[in-house]
Amino acid sequence: MGSPTTLTKREWQVAELVSEGLTNRAVADKLVIAPRTSQGRVEHVLTKLGFTSRAQIAAWGVEQSTRQQPQSS
Repeated sequence: MGSPTTLTKREWQVAELVSEGLTNRAVADKLVIAPRTSQGRVEHVLTKLGFTSRAQIAAWGVEQSTRQQPQSS
């Protein structure tokens, strides 16, 4: 599985939005980019992380956000 450092800032943003369940069009609207650009960014994220589906991006995003939250004692 890829590490978060392999993604650009924009790809990270796209991955987070995909993790929230947004479509390519919704991601494009949110980031003020063309839908085709959004689709390309999603494809780059899939390739860089070695995934084949948006569901894998979503699961990875949840895992990453869980790792970044401080642990309570």
